[in-house]
Amino acid sequence: MKTPRKSSGNIMRKYYQLILVIVCFVSIVTLLIYRHEYYRLRYVLEVLNFFGKPGLSEIEFCGPGFNATMLTEILRNSSMEVRETPPLFQQIDDNFYAYSSFLRSYKKYEKLTQTHAHNIDTIVIGKANARPNFRCNVWLENSSKHKVGIFSFKTVSEPINEFRLFIFQCSLNQNMGKLKGISFYANDYKISPIHAPISRLIEVNTKHRPSRPMSSIQFVNNVVPAMCIIPNQVPIVSRDALIESLVFHHMMGVNSFTIYDSMISEDIVRRLNLVPSDITQWEIQFFPLNFPFNFAKSYDIVKQAIELDCLFRHYRLDKDDANRASHAIVLSWDEFLVPRVHNNMKAVLADFDPTHKQKSVVIEPLLFCLNQNDDDNSEAGYPEIMRKTHYYHLPQEKKRPVYIRNLDAMSTFEDIFNVTTSGEAMPLNLLAVHKYTECRDPKSYHPRGVGYNETQMEVFRNKYEAAMTKFGPSLVSDKIYRLYTSGQIWEKSGNDEVREML
Repeated sequence: MKTPRKSSGNIMRKYYQLILVIVCFVSIVTLLIYRHEYYRLRYVLEVLNFFGKPGLSEIEFCGPGFNATMLTEILRNSSMEVRETPPLFQQIDDNFYAYSSFLRSYKKYEKLTQTHAHNIDTIVIGKANARPNFRCNVWLENSSKHKVGIFSFKTVSEPINEFRLFIFQCSLNQNMGKLKGISFYANDYKISPIHAPISRLIEVNTKHRPSRPMSSIQFVNNVVPAMCIIPNQVPIVSRDALIESLVFHHMMGVNSFTIYDSMISEDIVRRLNLVPSDITQWEIQFFPLNFPFNFAKSYDIVKQAIELDCLFRHYRLDKDDANRASHAIVLSWDEFLVPRVHNNMKAVLADFDPTHKQKSVVIEPLLFCLNQNDDDNSEAGYPEIMRKTHYYHLPQEKKRPVYIRNLDAMSTFEDIFNVTTSGEAMPLNLLAVHKYTECRDPKSYHPRGVGYNETQMEVFRNKYEAAMTKFGPSLVSDKIYRLYTSGQIWEKSGNDEVREML
């Protein structure tokens, strides 16, 4: 009687083991399926988070040359709404780095002809002693094939610390369809062009249809400035300084800001995007800045590359285009355009150039040391820039003038290439650029970067200038600035003297 019970128990035990094995197998398969779907969903959410709302332009072309540096710079700014293709430095060879590429196809209002060909302009930084010798391929929409273009180049700057700014041009004389990307590679038939970095093309309009002439009054009053902002020479900006710069220049009449800076935290990008547009009444576009060079040595040449990118993006010959900028300005975070008589940029430009014929206006920089004493008559609760009223002598070789580029005065696209070094000087009694930074002796080293003390500052040549102070009440009463100082955008520290870092 015991033997059958043992046999039945053994059989039941085997069934239990089989069921457990089946359950285990199903669980593992389910887990793998869940894991696969989870990563798919997370990838989709990351892409949607980076590329912004449906209908906005996006980066679809990630061909050869889309390296880890670019991916890191993009992912660290994943909260930004990308409305335009961002510029990114890509290495062509040991001597040249491409920044951004712009397509001029002349196809909006007329058919493509041999005279009006596809032209692609690429902003490139290269070694000053190297001569470009490349070929170019143009990549087509929805195709893995490419077309060979005709390569040429322009030199658009003098050598600056061993670097020079170039425009690499690639053209096609036939309409091959919609163009998507461009790549450059060495002019050597033994070298395969397959792994050359590919840059996404940005379309610009360079041809306008005939329209009725605008009256002089409409033309004079049509001043729409756009501002492009780059990092400081020490590429860290405090949260206070960032808000002060945006709010102040918005008071000056700037509603369009393009920010080229990878040191801005994701938190500030997200919070600024969350502020309703009916409150800010401005548009901000954030672009990462992947710096492939020594920052200090190449700062000036990269600034020129960013200025060209800014001009390309805002250039519109078609007067019917909506939201068209008439002037473009490139500033760093510590630079402020401060009028002397007027209260905004529109009035300043109308005073200096009533007919708006000057293609470029040069603004002189004035150095205001943040480690100088506060003005005795300044308000204690006002921002630090409002409490500094003496500017100091800046050697000529260290002066970096700011240019206001008049896009309306450019009759052809090639005018952009000729504005980098020329311009009419703006009198100081109308407008100046105030640069607010710590003043220190560059020849002496200090581990904490401490600047001159009060006694040392007294021996420097300086001049009283209080033009900024008149804007203090308007700045502190601005609704965005009040939201910030009240802690409704960011929680403020109890110590008002601490300039919190991003």
